[in-house]
Amino acid sequence: MKKGTIFYKKKMSRETILTIVYLFLTGYPISNMPPLVHVTERSIRNLLEEVITRFKKYEALIVAPSDYIPKIIEIDEIYIKIQGDREFYGWLAYDAENKYLIDFVTGKRDDDTLEKVFKKLKKYKGKTELVLIDAYKGYEKFIEKYLADGGKKPLTGVINKSQYTKTEGFVTYALFGQSKQSVEDKMASLGLGKKITTALIECLNSQIRDLCNYMRRRSKRIPRLLSWGEKAISGFKFLHNFLKAHLTLSETSSKNWITVPVTPCMNAGICNHQISLIEILTFQF
Repeated sequence: MKKGTIFYKKKMSRETILTIVYLFLTGYPISNMPPLVHVTERSIRNLLEEVITRFKKYEALIVAPSDYIPKIIEIDEIYIKIQGDREFYGWLAYDAENKYLIDFVTGKRDDDTLEKVFKKLKKYKGKTELVLIDAYKGYEKFIEKYLADGGKKPLTGVINKSQYTKTEGFVTYALFGQSKQSVEDKMASLGLGKKITTALIECLNSQIRDLCNYMRRRSKRIPRLLSWGEKAISGFKFLHNFLKAHLTLSETSSKNWITVPVTPCMNAGICNHQISLIEILTFQF
């Protein structure tokens, strides 16, 4: 194999390497892989460290065009318990129109960690039209600081999941003196339904939790699990944005099979084709 590819000077076969990467990206526990691929766990982790590094390098080469602006940003938290006494926590920012995972951060459930994700969004200051959040109190000041341009604040819809009525469901409202109706009208114009909701990012959140589900069942080596939880989300982000065609963005047949694949990055205008895993693994940096 050529120098610079993932296969260069590896003792593992090409098939074994691909199997390990596919298993990792689909959420299979690393500690369960050795009997399947006949490779030590240490070698598997070393390989996957290299794969995640390649994802990050490749993503850095694909610069989002200056005219890419998410019209709508959903922000939500992700929380995974490990044996009930340790936790893996993070925040996600999602372009709901293009189904594009903009970025994520991990850390504690506090304003310091939340601010880190808003710092990644400040390039859209005064440009994003709509923000959807839950009722966590820290959001408001960071929306004003990083997404508002002077007196111009994005429409901001809130869903409060701790308050529920039989007639209306979860309580929803708008921030900054805006009307709830104006938020719902904007959502409808973007094809995202008629009610304030964060369902799209919650669906993404659920996929990530499923990917990291094995973390809940293991009590040993907790610090390493936390570290690999972040790597798993990083791998998922690349898979979701660049590699995997999104069903609702793609053209489908009468049987709902994808006929013309479109990834979130393609829909957002960040890349012009569906990138394959083998393309990443054989790319010569």
